[in-house]
Amino acid sequence: MVSTLIQELILGSKIFFTDIMAKMTLLGAVAILTSSLFMTGFYATRTRIDTFLVNCSGIGYPLSSCILGPDTEKVDLSYNNITIIQQQNFQNLAKLKNLFLQFNHITAIEPGSFATNPELQYLDLSNNLLHDISVLPFNHLQSLSHLDITNNMFDTADFGTEINKLQKLHSLRFGNTRLASLKSSSLSALRSIPLKEVYLITGDLQTYEPGTLNVFQNIEKLSLDLQFGQKAQLLIDIFKDISTTVTTLEVLNSDIVKNGKNVDLFFPLKKSNILTLLVQNVTTDDSLITHLFNSVLNSNIKELILKTISMDGIGRWKIPPVSAEQIHLRKFHVIDVENPNFYGFYSLVYLRDIFAQLTEVLIINGNLFYVPCAISEFMTFLRYLDLSSNLLQEESFISEKCSAPFPNLKTLILNKNRFLNLQKFTTLVSKMESLSIINASHNSLVLRKGLACTWPRTVTHINLSHNKLEKNVFDCLPASLESLDLSYNSITTVPNLKGLRNLRQVFLTANIIVSFPEIAVGHSLKTLHINHNKINNINVQSLQSLDLAELKFSNNPLECLCAIESVSNYVQQTHIVILDWPDQYQCDSPRKFKGQVIQFLKFSPIECNIPLFVGVLLACVALLVALCVVLCIKYNVTWYIRTLWLWLKAKRSLDVNLVEKNVEYNAFISYSEHDSLWVKNKLLVQLENNEPPYRICIHERDFKPGKPIITNIIDCISKSYKTIFILSKNFVQSEWCHYEFFFAHQQVFDEKKDSLILLLLEPIPKNSIPDRFCKLRKLMNKNTYLEWPQNEFQQGFFWKRLKAVLNLDFHPCSSRVNLQEIIQGAN
Repeated sequence: MVSTLIQELILGSKIFFTDIMAKMTLLGAVAILTSSLFMTGFYATRTRIDTFLVNCSGIGYPLSSCILGPDTEKVDLSYNNITIIQQQNFQNLAKLKNLFLQFNHITAIEPGSFATNPELQYLDLSNNLLHDISVLPFNHLQSLSHLDITNNMFDTADFGTEINKLQKLHSLRFGNTRLASLKSSSLSALRSIPLKEVYLITGDLQTYEPGTLNVFQNIEKLSLDLQFGQKAQLLIDIFKDISTTVTTLEVLNSDIVKNGKNVDLFFPLKKSNILTLLVQNVTTDDSLITHLFNSVLNSNIKELILKTISMDGIGRWKIPPVSAEQIHLRKFHVIDVENPNFYGFYSLVYLRDIFAQLTEVLIINGNLFYVPCAISEFMTFLRYLDLSSNLLQEESFISEKCSAPFPNLKTLILNKNRFLNLQKFTTLVSKMESLSIINASHNSLVLRKGLACTWPRTVTHINLSHNKLEKNVFDCLPASLESLDLSYNSITTVPNLKGLRNLRQVFLTANIIVSFPEIAVGHSLKTLHINHNKINNINVQSLQSLDLAELKFSNNPLECLCAIESVSNYVQQTHIVILDWPDQYQCDSPRKFKGQVIQFLKFSPIECNIPLFVGVLLACVALLVALCVVLCIKYNVTWYIRTLWLWLKAKRSLDVNLVEKNVEYNAFISYSEHDSLWVKNKLLVQLENNEPPYRICIHERDFKPGKPIITNIIDCISKSYKTIFILSKNFVQSEWCHYEFFFAHQQVFDEKKDSLILLLLEPIPKNSIPDRFCKLRKLMNKNTYLEWPQNEFQQGFFWKRLKAVLNLDFHPCSSRVNLQEIIQGAN
């Protein structure tokens, strides 16, 4: 049962090897599969599983597993270690359409291996170890349209009869470097197949039977990767056999100079129906180029492509004159030419009659450093010119003497040359009066301040990316412009584009722009790319005013404040296509948001709503003020402030000397008027009639007339050694008693000594003490106080305790000597 499950999930049925041991993990379980015919195990590695595509290329299969489902349509098993394909291998992949098996070690394919793959259309078996084409089982591949069996190990190209079953095969690639002989009998089985494209590889071809390639009667494209040694005639015979249906011929990877020097190899092409000729990765010289052009100009060829050419020549081509009416060549491409003699190359002015008929010319990476004026003025049919990756400069591209170079040119591409001055460059191209597309990227163009530019009036598309242009380039653009690419320059700001009313596309990627461009309402702009710049802030109103179809402003160092949320909301709601959204739109500041995607930022309503924030703040302030008022009322804060003010005012007055404080009294007594009888009849009698007598200060007797009461209170407290508070229910209800207690308490803090004596005349319930007497309540809780006893016997002890407190270190200045004597006499 385990074996059946594994076979259904791993490529249908596996490609097994004898005597291979490994482990395979599948669905979290470890299964060991044993078989005398199949491999004994697999070691599971990570593979990409997809419903339609499974890529197991280069994973070491079959030592590593490749898991897929029955709906798989494309399987890539290239660059692995498969050696044989058996009948079971793909039996459960009925929907398989593309199978890539190149670069394995396949030596054989069992009959019926593809019997259950009727929809297979693309099969690549190249670069394996197959030895015999004739036995390959193709009889079940009725839907196959592409077959590649190049670079296997067969020595002959003998196709078996089963290949006749491939009636939908349109593209066939076969051959290898071991193939040295081509015979008509070998390829006869291909005659009935409706092939359209054939790619043929040979080694050092020794024999070619004329007529062999005639089997390809309906092909349209023939690619010949041939090596023909010193037998140049073989290539000529092959060219002669090219079918009249062939419209594209590719000659690839051949050392023509070595094998066909001074031989006209291409003359059979004059009578062919070839329209496109590609010569790629070949060696050549002036002689071979002469023969090639002579054949091309006298044939039906319309497009000649020379790609990756190693040339040993200086352009001395002896091409017989050909009338313009006979020349069909319209497109000429030269790409990647290596020529050590390029500085000695002829100007080719003598070939201007040939070039005159061309409509499309590409000379890319060809060390071109000069364009003759005579040729440029003579090419009146040229519409497309690409001279990228060359050595052109302003002085060598178009001569100032040229009046009308390339008069009908529509597209000019000059990427990767050596242009430096934009003003001079525009002057040169302005002579091309029909030019509409200009691409001069990857140069070193700069624009000096104050210089004007002259463009063709017809230009609509300009690409000046990868240069050294600054913001003044916008003053150098034509009003007819529709598409502009200034990416990878040094632009800091984008001015108003109102002068470019036709502009529909602007690309400003990777500059140093610091602010979002202001585009006038109603502007025709539809595409704007301003990504990879230095933009911190984006005004959502600027975005809303744009009538764009596509916008890209990703990878800017966005400052993620509250305004960014409106930008995010706009992007998610707009009909404009926002490229790279949301992953490439990240915060750069503040630090707490750095690296976060702006789409997922969340701000609190108060944080981003200023009126709401102000309202909440004012409400909090009002609440705080109200709370303070309530607390002030509850705890008499206003009373304390007023009292403290009176204290400070009295302390600063001239009536009270704070510098010289002479202690004149043993005690100042603070009491309520309602308790005055007890004070006068008992307290004063005991203290002032004592031997020696105590000097007592009471407000009724000792306050100085004419002074403010507060000043008198502070004065008396300051000149008293102790302050005695007669505590009673009347005391805590007295306003003046409260003042006296407050000032006495302040005196304690000023002089840093305990001068307060609390004398409890009657019990006072704590709940009857007002809040403003909170300090009194605290003192009574933590300090010892004297309590007046009702028992006469205990009253005597009470007076002794009180007098003992008053006797401590009291030395009134006015009677210091007498008091000392009295104290000594008492001792």
